[in-house]
Amino acid sequence: MSKSLDNAAAWSEAKERSNPFTLRLIRWLALNTSRSFARMLLYPITLYFFLTAPAARKASKNYLQRLDPQSAGPLRVAKHLFWFAATILDRVYFITDRLDEFDIEIVGDEVLDKYVNAQQGCLLLGAHFGSSDALRSLAINRSQLQLKIMMYHEHNNMMMQVLDKLNPKLAAAIINLAEDDALLKMKDALEQGELVGMLGDRRSGDRDSKCMLLGDEVELPGGPLSIACIMQVPVILFFPLYLGKNRYAIYFEELSGPLMPSRNERNKVVAELLQAYAGRLEFYIRKAPLNWFNFYDFWSDEKP
Repeated sequence: MSKSLDNAAAWSEAKERSNPFTLRLIRWLALNTSRSFARMLLYPITLYFFLTAPAARKASKNYLQRLDPQSAGPLRVAKHLFWFAATILDRVYFITDRLDEFDIEIVGDEVLDKYVNAQQGCLLLGAHFGSSDALRSLAINRSQLQLKIMMYHEHNNMMMQVLDKLNPKLAAAIINLAEDDALLKMKDALEQGELVGMLGDRRSGDRDSKCMLLGDEVELPGGPLSIACIMQVPVILFFPLYLGKNRYAIYFEELSGPLMPSRNERNKVVAELLQAYAGRLEFYIRKAPLNWFNFYDFWSDEKP
């Protein structure tokens, strides 16, 4: 296992260890106080993590320096952590269908409508960027959007407990990738014309491919795009940006129409699409840099 993959696994485990208290506190604040009051308490919470999470702090600084070395100081890093905390707080509101708390702009939904109206299943490919819960809540509240989310329950045990308690309907839309029949469930959903969402910016160790991102080489998982080729479905990118305060914007883009490469061409097609995905990810990173939430040594900048 490579160093960057080790770092990704360690970050997932660290998040899970910190979740029980953090999620209980944020859930209580969201359900028992106003959103404006709850947001006030994010400042001491952010300060606490800024002081006690040196690895995340350093990873944020390394990432922000890649964008602009002149604006990667402690205040910028703290704001990056604050935006992450803000989206975690907003998860509770999205999970409990309190969309009236937000101003959400949808950009490019005609891309979705084209395939939804044709009852064509699609792969929605996103990233650890902004708040995917905004997309989930949007789908629940727009009945024509049938959405399944592929994720590992084991990496998100605490959040799954919150989902089960606060919105069983939303929790039921999640397919656990660790289950033996996960791909079968995904196939059934796509054949029924549903949307299946996955995140593609964190290495899995399975069919990873090298891409350029922010001027350096990284490895991204080719599995989601390989599945799209096998299932012969279109790939739509989604980027749900947090814009500060109560504002979000969800962007949809078509990466590819229905994919039907031959077996011999599949690896080449996946590699080309993966680089195209990385290019669009970089575009949105530069558009809204504080939205990217991979707080570990993503580029292996830290020398042994």
